[in-house]
Amino acid sequence: MGYHLSFNDQTVLANPSQGGVVSRRFQRASVCCLVTVMLFAGLSCSRQPKGIYPVSGTVTYNGSPATGAAVFFHRHDPGPQNEQVVMGIVKENGAFELVCGSLGKGAPPGDYDVVIEWKEVSGQSKGGPQRGPDRLGGRYADPKQTPLHATVKAGPNQLAAFDLTDG
Repeated sequence: MGYHLSFNDQTVLANPSQGGVVSRRFQRASVCCLVTVMLFAGLSCSRQPKGIYPVSGTVTYNGSPATGAAVFFHRHDPGPQNEQVVMGIVKENGAFELVCGSLGKGAPPGDYDVVIEWKEVSGQSKGGPQRGPDRLGGRYADPKQTPLHATVKAGPNQLAAFDLTDG
């Protein structure tokens, strides 16, 4: 149980059981600060980084989703954003979304060579580096020789499917 005391038009709350005294002005200022911090945190998480646009697509192999395959985009034009790795992991339904390193989801606009590796992962920890042979035989693993290409435009990008085959 707390006590309300008034001194010179300022209300003070005292809680003897916890030994604390807190003014209403301090409580209001604390609530305003908390709301402001939460507002800015929410805005920063919901915004797309400048120059990065959402990119999604699908990867299949012989007609089935290439679940767990890693998709890497190598930009043609040099620039500071080339320092960021642009990649995605294929989900169970064959879909992937690109992430641009620490910049977040998406990729900068431009033309890309697409590299796809699908490593054998039996007996390895999930989320760790993937070792083992490439299920695709390395056919799509070299950015200088890959037959796969994509263009990312300003705005949301839904890419044409990458339908990979043995031939």
